[in-house]
Amino acid sequence: MAISQNQSTGIEWTQHTWNPMVGCTIHTPGCTNCYAMRQAARIEEMGHSPAYDGTTRIANGNAVWTGKISRASDVQMRKPLKIREPSRIFVNSMSDFFHEGAQDVWRLEALGIMRATPRHSYQILTKRPEEIGPFIERTGVRFTENIWLGVTIERGDFAHRVGTLAAIDAAVRFISFEPLIGPLGSISLKGMHWAIIGGESGPHSRPMQPDWAREARDLCLAQNVAIFFKQWGIASNNPLFWTAPTGWTGARWVAHMDPTGKGGSILDGRPWKEYPPRPATWDSRPVEDGGRGLTGRLL
Repeated sequence: MAISQNQSTGIEWTQHTWNPMVGCTIHTPGCTNCYAMRQAARIEEMGHSPAYDGTTRIANGNAVWTGKISRASDVQMRKPLKIREPSRIFVNSMSDFFHEGAQDVWRLEALGIMRATPRHSYQILTKRPEEIGPFIERTGVRFTENIWLGVTIERGDFAHRVGTLAAIDAAVRFISFEPLIGPLGSISLKGMHWAIIGGESGPHSRPMQPDWAREARDLCLAQNVAIFFKQWGIASNNPLFWTAPTGWTGARWVAHMDPTGKGGSILDGRPWKEYPPRPATWDSRPVEDGGRGLTGRLL
């Protein structure tokens, strides 16, 4: 995928990544093949970023998290201040902002930088939404309107994270159905504004059935949630793989017919590359009253 001038990452739904802290632990099945473990191990091996020292170990030939969480360097902590153009910034691609091992002082420092740069939109994605409420109670913070809060839901038995997130005041709430490794079933998306859908890629990737992707899309369509279908993950997940004409391999056919994303990103004949609407257009009633919970509160 081509990266635009104001984009420093290949993650299509964002423009930059920013890691005010690094390190993590395997938390749920969606973490099993986390790319960040492999990337952290490579950075640690190069020895140029002390924050990564001790964050991974090798088990059965694979890099895994040790559970050590570190604050980033001062230069990395201030990274958003150097980005002049208004941008979407994915926060903590190499950790979880609400990991129980991270220090509140680091989170508050990072949130202060977000408050100081209202030109940017910050996308905080967590598998630990249950930690957000206690963090707010301990610190008294309120999230600025340029902060998007999201949860990962890799299959239906983690749908409870939606309700946990819906109880938090945030201008944008979103779901990452990635890696989608199982069916979802009937899920209420009340209070959500956006959803990313994607299959797992990389070594040992697990399959995403086409019907799981369609189920996620249909849930969003029925409940007025913007859809960003990122990728099939691997070519054999893509229904086009099985329609290759004589003389073409399935993977080559997918690359020819659906060249965007890993394994392609066309779902039932069209791309889905939506973003949430601007906050000013939303229903400002709280979620419990049937609205989407826009509050306008500041950090």
